[in-house]
Amino acid sequence: MRILTAAVLVACLFTSPASAATCSEAIAHCKQDESRHPDADPQCAGAGQACMKTGIFIGPYTRKAWRGLVRQ
Repeated sequence: MRILTAAVLVACLFTSPASAATCSEAIAHCKQDESRHPDADPQCAGAGQACMKTGIFIGPYTRKAWRGLVRQ
């Protein structure tokens, strides 16, 4: 079980919006990465709207913040 948990955490790190340069890219990554959640589209869109104002995308499920994104 510990190996599975560690594998999932590593997978999340490599499939995160961290590679996004803009808020729009972060939204797209979020929707793709979190598609297993039935409410991913509105949650990711909400995080994207906040990013458009601040330049910081906070993952709606991971709560991890990606700073310095271009607001587009």
